[in-house]
Amino acid sequence: MSDNLKKYAGPLYAFYYGGQFILLGIQLPFFAGWLALNGFDASEIGLITGAALIARLLFGPLVAFWADHQTDERRALRAVTFLFALGAGGLLIAPTKILIGASAALVIWTFGLLVPLTDTAVLRADRNGWLHYGQTRAAGSFFFLSTNIIGGAILTATGVAAAAPAMACAASFAFLMTFLLPAGAGGRGGAKPVSWREAPKLLANPVFLIVLFSAGLTQGGHAVYYAFSFLRWEQLGYSTLVIGCLWATGVIAEIFLLTRARGLAKRLGPAKLLALGGAAAALRWTVIALEPPLPLLFIVQTLHAGTFACAYLGAIEFLDRAAPLRLVNTGMTLMSTTGVGAVTGLATVAAGFVWNGAGPAPAYLMMAGMGACAFLAAILLMRVWDGGRLFD
Repeated sequence: MSDNLKKYAGPLYAFYYGGQFILLGIQLPFFAGWLALNGFDASEIGLITGAALIARLLFGPLVAFWADHQTDERRALRAVTFLFALGAGGLLIAPTKILIGASAALVIWTFGLLVPLTDTAVLRADRNGWLHYGQTRAAGSFFFLSTNIIGGAILTATGVAAAAPAMACAASFAFLMTFLLPAGAGGRGGAKPVSWREAPKLLANPVFLIVLFSAGLTQGGHAVYYAFSFLRWEQLGYSTLVIGCLWATGVIAEIFLLTRARGLAKRLGPAKLLALGGAAAALRWTVIALEPPLPLLFIVQTLHAGTFACAYLGAIEFLDRAAPLRLVNTGMTLMSTTGVGAVTGLATVAAGFVWNGAGPAPAYLMMAGMGACAFLAAILLMRVWDGGRLFD
């Protein structure tokens, strides 16, 4: 392919991320309100999320395995993004609560598949010389941040009823972008397709399980933050604007680190990145448990660059270096489903009981303990992994 075409790969994948993360920027803060407006109570909303998580655990690895088997990476992206857009569109036309719930679960499930599939394609495109991974991936965080701010202002004025149409537009845009992605950018580079007998080798490999454990605990440690931070900070008297700025501070720190991902990952390597992520989690959630004054809280929020970005980069850098090229999609999705999705889901349930029974501080300290365990797992990784491929 010509260099002229290559220069457009980064922007095209950035806009593809944009459609995904604009939807997420609406879904995380506002979608529960839209569901409540349509007659769903808290337990029903929980069931929708739970159904999406179960589907992710059951079918996510199979979808990733199928994607690894494709000679054209865009085929898998297009198929999953079509389901993503179908679910978002279904929110607008579904006539019953059951169908609305099914559409919502489909959106949440397919988003959990799209991110690792897209990350794999972009990581390969970086390796093939088409784009800069960190800068392209940071576009997703930028779109998410912008949607939090701009979308929040718009939905405040129009009401949460506009959330579903906005999500449908974002998902439809992402689907249209799959027809513009350049051919060959995220290809396997001639690596042989994956065999059905090979996929279980990842889960049977102790080094992979250590990384799964470390990355999953650090990312899962965000459970209290994602589920309850707004409620607690509102109780402490912080305005919606201040809470939005606290979230924005963390995302800005994440973007800053992601844009420098290539050099950082090369210098530190996966194990040190994972160790930094675990240490940042232990520190961040311990300090937040103590409910520091607002200026210190803003400073602590910059540790999101460690608790999210370092753990995230450490996991994908490990897969890039250690997993056979034909199994990167499978490994990425296993990280996303079993390592991050399952741990986050279980941690959210457990933290809810701790929060209700003992208060915010013990719940946050539980997240800090997860970070400490992730740090120790990363130290173990340094001792047992030689830096090479797990198997051929």
